Amino acid sequence: MVYLNQGSVNQSAFVASRNKQLGGNVTYLFSMLHKLSGQRWRFIPYRVPPSVNYSPSYDLFCINIDDSIPQSLTGNTTCGKCNVHLIPGEYYVKIYEQLSSDNLDPQYSYDVVNETLVNVVGTNKNIPTSYSGDSDVFIVYNADND
Repeated sequence: MVYLNQGSVNQSAFVASRNKQLGGNVTYLFSMLHKLSGQRWRFIPYRVPPSVNYSPSYDLFCINIDDSIPQSLTGNTTCGKCNVHLIPGEYYVKIYEQLSSDNLDPQYSYDVVNETLVNVVGTNKNIPTSYSGDSDVFIVYNADND
């Protein structure tokens, strides 16, 4: 599982280029599905160029999670430019390879290079509000962290 922190620029490792089939200048489309709410985010983060001459075992991607600035889902050319308004919680993630740098539709991507789980840790460290009913315990995650 990969952990991303809300309110900061995350430089996170994902396996992508090791599994690619396409040649040339490949970009990676991330599709993240929030497990609890069912909300989906799609974006193309900046990939940090590898410092080795061979295909690395993992790739570093820069993903900023900051609700105070506008989202930037494509065209991110430096670390810190890709900004996504992800909410805290767990996500199912699929990473697609593609030649387009602005396509956000997986239908027009080539293939899935990785499927994994991501946990976005909120600024309140994902401390849920919980209360007990007669026979159940209800846990509510607050997307606004207040």
